[in-house]
Amino acid sequence: MGDRVVDVRLCGKSRGLPAPYALIGHLIDTAAVCGAVWGGVLPAGLRARLAAALQVPEEHARLLLMFWAGLHDLGKIMPQFQDMILSERPGHCAFLAEASYVQGRRTAGDDTRVRHENATSFVVPLLFGELGYPSSEGRRLGSLLTPQVAQVLGGHHGRYPQDADPRDFRDPSSRTPELGSGGWSEERRRHAVALHELLGRPAAPVGGPLPRQLAAVVAGVVIVSDWIASQEHAICHQLATVVDAHPDYGSPESLRAHMRSAQAAAPDLVREAGLGAAQFRPGSFREHFPQIAVPYPLQTSVADGLREAALDGPGILLVTAPTGEGKTETALHASAVIGAAAGTSGLFFALPTQATANQMYGRLVRFCTANLTDSAQLTLLHGAADLYAPYTSPSCTTPPSAGQPSPADQPQPQQDGDEVSDPRVVSDCEPGSEHGASTVSVEAGNWLRGRGRGILAPVAVGTIDQALMAVLPLRRNALRHFGLAGKTVVVDEAHAFDAYTHALLVRLLEWLGALRVPVVLLSATLTGETARGLVTAYLRGARPGGTAGELPAPAYPGWMWAPADGGPVTVPAAPVGTVRARELAIDVRRVRHSYDAADREGRLAALLEELRGVAESGGCVAVICTTVAEAQQTYQAIADYLESLHGGAYRAADDDPGVPAGPDSAAGLGTPGPGTRLRLLHARFPQQRRADLTAEAERWFGKVEDEGVERPAGSGAILVATQVIEQSLDLDFDLVISDLAPMAMLLQRAGRLWRHPLPASIRPRWAAAPHMVVLAPIGRNGGVQPPRTWGEVYAPSLLQRTFELLERRSGKPVAVPGDVQQLVDEVYAGEFPSDDPETLLKRDLSRLADDMAQTSLAHMAALKAPNRLSSLHELTTSDVDEDMIRSRLGVDSVPVLPVYEDERGRWLDEACTVQLPAHGSRRDRRFTRGEVRDILGHVAPLAHGPWRNACGAENEPPPAWAEEPRLARVVVLPHTVTVDGVVGCRVGGHRITYDRHLGMLVSAE
Repeated sequence: MGDRVVDVRLCGKSRGLPAPYALIGHLIDTAAVCGAVWGGVLPAGLRARLAAALQVPEEHARLLLMFWAGLHDLGKIMPQFQDMILSERPGHCAFLAEASYVQGRRTAGDDTRVRHENATSFVVPLLFGELGYPSSEGRRLGSLLTPQVAQVLGGHHGRYPQDADPRDFRDPSSRTPELGSGGWSEERRRHAVALHELLGRPAAPVGGPLPRQLAAVVAGVVIVSDWIASQEHAICHQLATVVDAHPDYGSPESLRAHMRSAQAAAPDLVREAGLGAAQFRPGSFREHFPQIAVPYPLQTSVADGLREAALDGPGILLVTAPTGEGKTETALHASAVIGAAAGTSGLFFALPTQATANQMYGRLVRFCTANLTDSAQLTLLHGAADLYAPYTSPSCTTPPSAGQPSPADQPQPQQDGDEVSDPRVVSDCEPGSEHGASTVSVEAGNWLRGRGRGILAPVAVGTIDQALMAVLPLRRNALRHFGLAGKTVVVDEAHAFDAYTHALLVRLLEWLGALRVPVVLLSATLTGETARGLVTAYLRGARPGGTAGELPAPAYPGWMWAPADGGPVTVPAAPVGTVRARELAIDVRRVRHSYDAADREGRLAALLEELRGVAESGGCVAVICTTVAEAQQTYQAIADYLESLHGGAYRAADDDPGVPAGPDSAAGLGTPGPGTRLRLLHARFPQQRRADLTAEAERWFGKVEDEGVERPAGSGAILVATQVIEQSLDLDFDLVISDLAPMAMLLQRAGRLWRHPLPASIRPRWAAAPHMVVLAPIGRNGGVQPPRTWGEVYAPSLLQRTFELLERRSGKPVAVPGDVQQLVDEVYAGEFPSDDPETLLKRDLSRLADDMAQTSLAHMAALKAPNRLSSLHELTTSDVDEDMIRSRLGVDSVPVLPVYEDERGRWLDEACTVQLPAHGSRRDRRFTRGEVRDILGHVAPLAHGPWRNACGAENEPPPAWAEEPRLARVVVLPHTVTVDGVVGCRVGGHRITYDRHLGMLVSAE
């Protein structure tokens, strides 16, 4: 070896590279990237907590993490891994025949497969002992830092190994002979010592293990550092500028040169990956939102209260107020203020649905553009994010801000069609790794859009599931712990979750409290008890040995700030006012659940009677149904009614593809005809069609002062919908007619009534005040009887409680916001005076049993609270893939694609002009992202059912689609095109048909 301190023939990366890359080079590169992540990504507060936990100064802590991260691949110095390289590069690996390597290996054929990351965890304890880390002699392994670091490094491919074995502190090869002894163990020692020397020999910390939540963050740092250092262009740069430039590569001087080169390159690599800090400029609410001339009282109260509280650390802010009081802007301003006080440098905004996340994405882009001190990447996180055009458009990916380099300054990757490829990640992995047979991962688009990476962006918005997966035992959940640890987390619509998701949210809040992550909770209709429970969960995580004490009842509207360090809870000094105080008339109509217009006491007759005003005099009305099937049936019945009223020439939905679009119509929709406009909106439309219908609804019922909004007040408009319009859509109706629903949901729907101030001339004469009509299905005994078609959408006990509570009010208007909290609390009250106590008791017991079952299931699925974990191994015990996780109970949906068949083949459109693509246009016949997006625009979700099990070969997508995960799961539903029209797909006794106006129709045959 001459002057070389390590054997540089031992390979760390090989496949696809122009030459083998020495393992020591990759260890150095990863250590250098870790140092850049420490300084450029980890916020000040997190760096301070890590240093304090290690009982060393921050610079010392940085060097320790760099050393640990660099050692992550030390387990590649073992016969099995190097033999894998031998099969590819026999000439280079001839050295493996030397005596020092031959004598230290087991006889061929006797080996048990050992993955290299597990090998790292086996060899670290002995090496750390030699470097001065506390010995295991006479001490419990759980009281030592060394076994924990070994477990962290063993988890760098996403799954933590079992706890360390005491024998690994003495001779790991005696327990695991596959590691190799002799020259193998000597080289592992030399590599560790060489890296330790290059980092200035950081002294071993004398304390015990890190708190497990911080250890999980360190694991995330190691994974990210490895990924960034493994990019092909980074390795090739080091090969050309360092390795090839030093014939004596491996000598102390050459390795020092490599470290200097790696540390110089690392900050740019981290920035190119889109990582970094997001710092919001300090300022008042008016400075953050100068476009708001007069802030709402809630916004002023929170801003003034946080300023007067003199924040000096993390905590949780609970904001409760009706819709329309400016909670979103309140949360964004509070996040900037609280984040600065806590030393965080990022934001994750969590919402209940993809639609709400998409809408929030645009608002967050605008806020970041105006208030970030420097550029920062922003990601949209949910299963269909790359189908959302404003996000996939390059101009929307990164909010422009001071210091952002122009496109000309950025690396220019190769392009294939509309596909932009990132530098590939070189990953030499053993069989059975997450890459399967392929050992090279090539992911197109922005680095942060790769699987599992989006949460690492400085700013992110997405569905709550993306955060909840941090408390499920999934592979690589360390990335979520790392991604959330440096941010402020906002949870919007905290009332919108079932018992299962709520239980996971409680556990997430415990983890966020333990990680000292500032949290903002927003809700319009939480019960007081539930709201206090969420705040208590956070404080329980932040103060594992203490107590949260008795929290005050949340005011409504109002807010509560509870610091993580146990300081006093702050609430508004005076009642929070509102400029939107109003009285809401709620009329409950007892109906038989009938669609017979001749049935005077039936649902349809009552509905049509309420719609007469809009049909004859104009105005805007929402009809909200419980299920998609009932929304379709209701839409058809209203269409028949309007046709009888307006005459035979009337068309309820004049949006035939052949009709030219008018200036007020959405893309893909035709110009509405004369008469009352009528639309149907629910989740069972293909994605592009739903997007077009949603955009049209926003133009018809949005703020009149917004560009493009033209309220059809004169002709009148009716939107029949399901719960999809409860959240995310900023719509304003003169009247809302709703099927009976739990009180909280009715109040949420009422938030769409008279949402914006409008001139009296725009409101119809029949709409003198905000008015909601609730259609309550009544049984033979005169009490609430939910129809069987509603299934388990709502708990019957909540429907009965809501109905009886509204009946007792005898038409008394609901004061908003004054009565809201009381109404929500009363529905869930333990002592509820019922007109039918026996029925209510049975229904309550059923609901409580179901809630308990869902909560128990969540507790079984979720991670333990950090202070109750005994090992990091417990964090990644599940083999379930993230794509299979359903964070909310309920019926899974199936992506279905209606296709049209004629004698010429299969088509994507009914006119048979767009052929169903058998493969993509790329050179390798794979699909570009744009092509995938176009196909998925035709895909609709459909609930699982017996029909799915009856699907056969004709329902399989083309074979080439299997290469694209988002297309592989699609179920094809062939429709037959005949001269008489289109015949839907028959599957297992069901007829499934796509109708442009009604969406996906399912009927039994």
